[in-house]
Amino acid sequence: MLLVEDDGQYLEQFTRDFPGLFESRGINVNIDGQSTFEDGLRAVRNPHIRYDLIVSDTYRGEQANHDVAVLEMIREYKNGKFTPIVVFSSGPCPADLETSAFVSWADKGTDQDIERAINEILDIGLPQLARTLHDDLDKAAGSFLWGFLEKKWEELKSNIDKEQLERIIRRRAALTISDLMPGSDTHMAVSNRYGLEYYIYPSLDHNYYNLGDIIRHKENDTDIRVILTPHCYLFTQPGQQVPRADHVLTVKTIPAEDVLGEKIANAKGAEQDGQHKKLKQWAKSPAQTGRQPEGRHWYLPKFLDIPHLFCDFLQLESIEYLSLGKNYDSLATLTPPYAEALQECFSSFYGSVGIPDIAPESIQDLLE
Repeated sequence: MLLVEDDGQYLEQFTRDFPGLFESRGINVNIDGQSTFEDGLRAVRNPHIRYDLIVSDTYRGEQANHDVAVLEMIREYKNGKFTPIVVFSSGPCPADLETSAFVSWADKGTDQDIERAINEILDIGLPQLARTLHDDLDKAAGSFLWGFLEKKWEELKSNIDKEQLERIIRRRAALTISDLMPGSDTHMAVSNRYGLEYYIYPSLDHNYYNLGDIIRHKENDTDIRVILTPHCYLFTQPGQQVPRADHVLTVKTIPAEDVLGEKIANAKGAEQDGQHKKLKQWAKSPAQTGRQPEGRHWYLPKFLDIPHLFCDFLQLESIEYLSLGKNYDSLATLTPPYAEALQECFSSFYGSVGIPDIAPESIQDLLE
């Protein structure tokens, strides 16, 4: 934790008392106490130092804008770092300070108010989450560096450049951390997945679309679709102005309640094992909804702006590429392997060939 306090007596008091607050919650804390705001800003900007929580007084120096230091500190962290901040003062709250779940205000003159603000942020879990992400990323990336690069370094250095090496490391770390078992010192595939893991949300900023992008009509919130066109047709190749696909194939979605109907009520009345069986059937790839033809539905779990939905492979529409950005907002992107699973189920549904059942008596001799 970074603690910035230009009053020496308060800095000594806080450095002495604050560890007990964390220890009472089972959290170990290292406090970096800075007695000047200039030193505090230097610590914030140091790329080799990371903090999981910042607790800072406001600036009361000679500058006309006496709150500039702490507000600049907040801007630094909003521009690319993931650390909550508690701002305190014996004076009024700075007019430009916008409080939120990440930025709390405390009155230095009110007994235990700084502790109250720290506890509120700890209750949300933001500092703990920041610490976990830092540690897991270090562990994932570190083990990859030793476990893979050391063995393959001679081969890699002669075939790829610095930029490609960085991309390998970033991608490997991201994939590894997604499969870390919480609380474990070893890398293990998690046994349970949750709906939020279907998505990169919000959709990553890009100037082209991807297979698995979930889009919503700007004027009709119920018009939610998923893009089925492969990435390679949607990417603008070097030297080109537009992608190869001038139209994009989309599959429409239907609210889960409209697809399942009374099956939901029936499942609610079942025992827990029966409920779980039904939920697993509906969430399969493709979904088993009981509506014919079999394999027409693919489930999208609820997450934030996305309600429980089913993609319906019988409801497809091709949209002009250049009109997508004008008429649709990008909500999210399906993560691997869900985007590929959607594509595979769509291809299988339209690639199926129905043949008549063979008469059993015609192959009776198989049993003789």
